[in-house]
Amino acid sequence: MKKAEFNSTKSKSRFGRAAGAAAVLGLSTLLLSGCMSEQDIAAAEGVITALPTEVEGCTFLGNVDTVPRVVITSARFDLKLKAASLGATHVVETFAYPALLTGGWDYGVALSGRAYLCPEGKGPILPKKEAELPAPDMPTPPSVNFDDDWF
Repeated sequence: MKKAEFNSTKSKSRFGRAAGAAAVLGLSTLLLSGCMSEQDIAAAEGVITALPTEVEGCTFLGNVDTVPRVVITSARFDLKLKAASLGATHVVETFAYPALLTGGWDYGVALSGRAYLCPEGKGPILPKKEAELPAPDMPTPPSVNFDDDWF
């Protein structure tokens, strides 16, 4: 009597392959979108980074801070999104500082800033690179292998 063999490639139904492909596509889309809505992206992109002298005559709405991010551009996006949630048109970056990433040993960068609402004709209409703070010098993360000379 011959023993039945299991062949995984032949045992999958069309439905199983389609469901698997749909799951991979859905997960890829979710990861690539970064869980941001189009409205959030548009709101953050609508906030202009400005120098302190450029927001004279604008209304101060409040201070905004970010959690640490791996790169400063992500922290800057978060800062603009938080400023937009206050109704800001402009943000002045005040501090860029290293901070430990959540749940890890690595450092990221966090930003603090001041959110402003500028009326028509006040504040810059385009962001200026010189208004963006540079990424801070990062400390060396602690190593779990600090006693190993070869690591």
